[in-house]
Amino acid sequence: MSLKKKILLVIVFILFGLSIFFTVIGNQFLIELFAPITIFSVFLLWSTILEGLGVHKYSAVFIGLAFLCLGIGDTIRFVNHYIVHTEPYSDVLRFIYVLPTLFFAINETIYFKRKLATRNRELSGVLVNTFTIAAIAIILIYKFFYRAAGDVSNFLELTYLVFIFLAFYVVLMCLFSFYIVGWDNLFKGPQLITISMLCYELMDIEYVYCQAIGVEPDDNLGDILYMLWIILMTIGMMLQVERKYYFEFRDTKYTRKKVKNHFTITIFAIIIVIALDYVGFFDGTEASNIIIVLLAYQIMKYLLYIGQINEEQNVILERKVREKTAELRKSNKQLEVLSSTDQLTGLYNRRYSGIFLNELAKDNNNRFALYLVDLNLFKPINDTYGHEMGDHVLEEYGRRMLALPEGYTSFRLGGDEFLICYELAQNEVNLTDSVEMIKELFSRPVYYETYVFNLSASIGVAVYPNDSKDIDELMTYADTAMYSVKSSKHQNGYKFFNKSLVQYISSGKIIREKLASADVNKDFVLYYQPQIDVKTGDIVGVEAFPHIKGDLETLSPSKIIPVAEEIGLMSRLGIWIVKDALTLISDWNRTYGKSITLTVNLSPLQLIDDDYAKALDKLIGDLNISPSIITLDIDNSVIMGAASSAKETLKEFRKKGFNLSLNDFGGGDINLFYVMECGFTGIKLSRSLISNEEVNSGARQMIDTIIAMASKMDIEVTAVGIE
Repeated sequence: MSLKKKILLVIVFILFGLSIFFTVIGNQFLIELFAPITIFSVFLLWSTILEGLGVHKYSAVFIGLAFLCLGIGDTIRFVNHYIVHTEPYSDVLRFIYVLPTLFFAINETIYFKRKLATRNRELSGVLVNTFTIAAIAIILIYKFFYRAAGDVSNFLELTYLVFIFLAFYVVLMCLFSFYIVGWDNLFKGPQLITISMLCYELMDIEYVYCQAIGVEPDDNLGDILYMLWIILMTIGMMLQVERKYYFEFRDTKYTRKKVKNHFTITIFAIIIVIALDYVGFFDGTEASNIIIVLLAYQIMKYLLYIGQINEEQNVILERKVREKTAELRKSNKQLEVLSSTDQLTGLYNRRYSGIFLNELAKDNNNRFALYLVDLNLFKPINDTYGHEMGDHVLEEYGRRMLALPEGYTSFRLGGDEFLICYELAQNEVNLTDSVEMIKELFSRPVYYETYVFNLSASIGVAVYPNDSKDIDELMTYADTAMYSVKSSKHQNGYKFFNKSLVQYISSGKIIREKLASADVNKDFVLYYQPQIDVKTGDIVGVEAFPHIKGDLETLSPSKIIPVAEEIGLMSRLGIWIVKDALTLISDWNRTYGKSITLTVNLSPLQLIDDDYAKALDKLIGDLNISPSIITLDIDNSVIMGAASSAKETLKEFRKKGFNLSLNDFGGGDINLFYVMECGFTGIKLSRSLISNEEVNSGARQMIDTIIAMASKMDIEVTAVGIE
């Protein structure tokens, strides 16, 4: 206890002792002078304790307000009596003296609400019991005692009636507090507060009653007792702060037996009230009020009982739900392990690799390398010794990868293909030692029984985020680097991905991703291949080929067009090609006085695309050029499998004046009827014929035959690949 508190406590006891002394000798002046001084000293002591009460300081504030009311009341009484020389008591002063009951009622309500914050049913039970008994008590007090004050007709008398009810409410809350905490805790700090408050309110009932009937109580003795109770309340709070008492309210159970007993008591009480009303003890209003209170009490008790049953059932259900949830989590964990693990090697599987890597990439500070590993010479083991032997080899490699140091996470992607993720330190740049270790891991001989297998691995390396921040793209890059090693003369090695390896990408994934987000007006560029008249050496035409700007610019259009068709980009791309190319060719022809023609490749999808045909017509009109300047180039394989609708489109193009050219003529099956029917004006000799012309006399004869036939049909012949 601090020195300040000790000094204030000593002062309080001295002042209280003097008050007792002055009361004994009957010195009224000193009694009334020291009463407010003592009360205010208690208030000062209380103010030093408040902060140490923790969560209960909010309810204790109202105890302090009660002390303050008493001090103010005693001060007003002294001023009235000895300074202004009027009656010591006035109606206002009497009201101030009963105000502590209101503050004690608020204090008890807040205290119980906080103690039972998570037990609403028990809090409701306390309030129901308290209000019921207090309501019946006030009716009885009105019956037996309060009529001595006459009819309840003015505000002051109504106020006294309310404060009698509040006093009963506080008394009952105190009694319930004793019951709920148990008698073992009766003399601990908080219960000393409750005992003192109970005694104070019992006195206050008598005080309010006297005021109501116009009788002044024994002030001197009352002052001493009131002082005693508030001093004991303050000491109780001091003990709580110093010793930190803690106890839980006992749980109140509403059993079926208790509910039946409550019902029996309620019915018995109602019968008694009706009997007393019958004999004239109660009038009809009083009896009705008591019966209404009792019925309300019984209904509330029954609802609390039902609520408890529901709570108990909910607890049982929640326990079962928790048990089932735990079982499901365990099962899900087992399923997750099974679904994320390769059963043969014990490594993570392909499915989990995507989840793991995407989670790793969520943190922008992470850096890691992907090693895509493909075993060399594994297939002969399966073919020669059987799949069981192959499984033993894979199991051995699985054990080796599981034994890698911290920072390495391994996956079996399928067959003899593995993925190792190596999480890099922040400043780590050189991966050579790490990759050499992985290479050595796969190069060591595998021993099984009497067999020895010497295998190796082709390893492709891609680094996050240096090579890409997209996991799928990063995997493609690692795969590309690995296949670069696989297709080289030194398969037992590794290669780091670099942009020059784009040519090895065969899956088309990168092309697909580029095209999926491409803007045809910004992300493409046209390359023009000249068409030269062999007789004059003049450039008579050009063929336009689309390329993707940037790293993929060297990629062949033959790889771009199929993907563009697949993702639905071909219509927009085709229109852009002919628009951009025609604009440029028209400009060339005007500037240089030439008659250069334009050849554009026609996709099978464009044969059934009305928008493409309309775009061609519009461009011809806008640029004021003849359709004959344009040659639409169609692959021979398209004609061989073309539907009648496609052939009708070709005929329509020819009718409008466009030239038609058949590509790869002589490289496969030929349908001359379609050539004549659709009105083709040119053919392109297959590269296979041109490349074999010098070494194969049959190829030369075929070329001569085609040229002769084309000449008879007035069809121009173009040789491609002569370079």
